[in-house]
Amino acid sequence: MLQRFIDNFDAILLDMGNTFMFEVDRFSDMENFGSTYQQIGGKFLSEEAVNVIIRKICNTMFADYGNPRYYENFSSVASYLKTIIQTQDLPRDEIGLLEQVFAIHEAGVISEPYISILHQLRQTHQLGVVSNIWSTSELYRKEFERVGIAHLFDAIVFSSDYGCIKPSPRLFEKAVELLAVEPSKIVFVGDSLKYDIAGAQAVGLSTVWINRYSKDLNESSVCPDFTIEHLQELLENHWRQT
Repeated sequence: MLQRFIDNFDAILLDMGNTFMFEVDRFSDMENFGSTYQQIGGKFLSEEAVNVIIRKICNTMFADYGNPRYYENFSSVASYLKTIIQTQDLPRDEIGLLEQVFAIHEAGVISEPYISILHQLRQTHQLGVVSNIWSTSELYRKEFERVGIAHLFDAIVFSSDYGCIKPSPRLFEKAVELLAVEPSKIVFVGDSLKYDIAGAQAVGLSTVWINRYSKDLNESSVCPDFTIEHLQELLENHWRQT
């Protein structure tokens, strides 16, 4: 008979960034962080000073993010900020404003088509989120509420709440605990082989890789159980099960 891959499972765990939230991590050289700082009420620092600070934080955090020694102990944006600007005599409120600037540029958009997909998935499965974010989770939780998806999730695990990042097993294990579903009945969906697929498989979860750009798997790569190009395919893709 014809059956969807997800129908082998009771619960679906999802990555967030570039899985159902897009336009994330807007930290390119084209971004004007100083303008964002002024828009949220910042007046103490110049645009250029803010641009220098945020870019320096980004460079440092990106370097640490790719280093396995930080998987189990990844510091907060505030910690990186305090280290980078420790030689500057800034009012305490400025740290908070700079954190907000970083968070605004890290967070993305959850568009209507993806909101609809999540609602459809929830009709047949428990849902959860396991996502690497560097900013505090408050902005993301508010966005989930704003677009009407917060109630769809039985587990929301953001890395910044736990001081570690995927592929740390702690994050996946916490999500499994919150779902109260056997790992064999959970499938994880994400776009990163390194952080999502490898991390989920290490704790016994089945996996779906979103291969949006048709990348090749080489012999040394982790091998997902199922591959799609778009989240919609979880609802549409069928194959004949033997």
